Amino acid sequence: MVFTLATIPDEKLAALQSLEAEIGAPLLAMAQVDVAPARLDRERLARIEKLEKELGVVLVAVSAGTEGENEPRRRRSRKG
Repeated sequence: MVFTLATIPDEKLAALQSLEAEIGAPLLAMAQVDVAPARLDRERLARIEKLEKELGVVLVAVSAGTEGENEPRRRRSRKG
């Protein structure tokens, strides 16, 4: 499950700002994004981790295909 900053329509923004004022803390509005994680080898993961450190952010690699396409494949057990 991945989340990104949500877009709040102008007509609903006042309610958010009002609650922020009431509780005395900023609120981040988040929206769920329906994506599947990309299956990457260790070398590619290492490259992502290196760039994360350089940028000071968290990067999430997602599948370019449809959801579920990158689900781990189950191996069939061999009998006998």
